[in-house]
Amino acid sequence: MSSNKLVEHNVAGIDMSGLYPAPFPDDVPIIELKTISLAKLLEKDQTETQRMFEICQDPGFFYLDLTDHPEGLQMLRDVVSCCRLGQSIFPNKSMEEKKSFKTRERIGVFDMGYFTKDVLPDGEPRYSETINIPMTEMFSPPSEHEKNFRLPPWLAPHVDLFRTTMSQGNRLANVIFSVLEDALQLKTGTITSAHQLADPSSDFLRLLRYTGVKPGKTVDQLTFPAHKDAISLAILFTWLGGLQIPAPDATWIGPEKVTEDSWRWVKPIPGTAIVNLGDAIEILTNKVLKSGLHRVVRAPGKQAPFDKYSVLIGTRPNNQLPMVPFTDSPLIPEQTEEQRNAPVLTSEEWGTSKILGLERLLKKRDEDKEVLTFKH
Repeated sequence: MSSNKLVEHNVAGIDMSGLYPAPFPDDVPIIELKTISLAKLLEKDQTETQRMFEICQDPGFFYLDLTDHPEGLQMLRDVVSCCRLGQSIFPNKSMEEKKSFKTRERIGVFDMGYFTKDVLPDGEPRYSETINIPMTEMFSPPSEHEKNFRLPPWLAPHVDLFRTTMSQGNRLANVIFSVLEDALQLKTGTITSAHQLADPSSDFLRLLRYTGVKPGKTVDQLTFPAHKDAISLAILFTWLGGLQIPAPDATWIGPEKVTEDSWRWVKPIPGTAIVNLGDAIEILTNKVLKSGLHRVVRAPGKQAPFDKYSVLIGTRPNNQLPMVPFTDSPLIPEQTEEQRNAPVLTSEEWGTSKILGLERLLKKRDEDKEVLTFKH
C-alpha cells in the first residue's frame, strides 16, 4: 500500500477506512484551491487572514486544514462519525422509514427532515438523498409548533453527536466571520452576532448520499445543477469526487452559467473541509465577498460505482436579519438607488425566495432530460 493510501485511511490518528473506496483519477481537470490553516486563523495570523480575505473575494472556495489544531481534529472525528451513520442508515432503512422524518410544512431552506426528489422503481433515489438535522430545534427554546419535535428512533440515539457537530460548525463559521469582520473594518460582532447558535436561523447539519452508477445503467450525470447556496457559509466534508466549480478562466454565458468545458473538479483532500461562501454574505457585503457557483455530478473514474457520502454544515443569518448590505464598513459600497427602493426581506423570507428559484431550476432540469457525458 502506498503512503498516500495510508494517509487517506488514517488522518492524524483518525480512522477513515472505507471512506476512500477508490482513488481520485489523475486524468480529470481539477481546480487548484488554496488551503487555509485553522490554527493560524485562531491565532489571527496576519498573513493567513489576509489570504483568506482575498480568497473570499474570489473565488469564495478554499480548503480548511483541520489537522493543525485540537478543535479541528475533534471536528474531524465527529464528522467521520456522522458520515458512518449515514452509511448505516441510507442504504438500510426503507424509503417509508426515511420519509417518516418529515420536512417542514412550508417552502423554505431544507433544514429539517428526510428529502429525496426522485425515487426509482426499486426504491432507490435516482440522484441523492439527504437527512437534515435542524439547528433551531437542537439549540433554541422551543416555540409552540416545535415543542412536539422528535427525531425518529433511528436518529434519536445520536442527538449528542449532532449537537456537538453543529456546535463545532457554528464555532468554526464564526472564527471565519470574525476574520472577515476585521478585514472589512466592521464593528466587532457585526457578522458574528447574526450567526449565533441559539437564534432561529434554519441552520442545519446535513447527511448526504449520492448513489453510485450501477452496472449497465444509463448515466445521468448531473445530480444537482449549478447554483449558489442560500446560506452564509457552507462547511463540506466529502471523500469522493463530484463537486465542481468554474475554472478561473471560465467562459461565462449568463449570470450563473458557464460553458461545459469551464467546469473543474474539486479533489477531496484528507483532513480538510471544503468551505464556500453563500449568497447571504455576498448580499450583506454588497458583493465585496463572493458566493461560489458550483454543481454536483457523479463521482469520476473508478469512484463512479460507489455511493458518495458527504456531511454538510450550513450556517445562515438569523431569521429576522434584514437582507441589506452592512453600512459601517469603508470597503462596502453604498447601495444603488435600485437597491434602496427594493423591498427589504428578512433572512427567512429571502431564503424562501431562493428555494422557490432552485425548485424552478430543478424542474427545468427534469424537463430538459439532458444526459451529460463526462469521462469516468
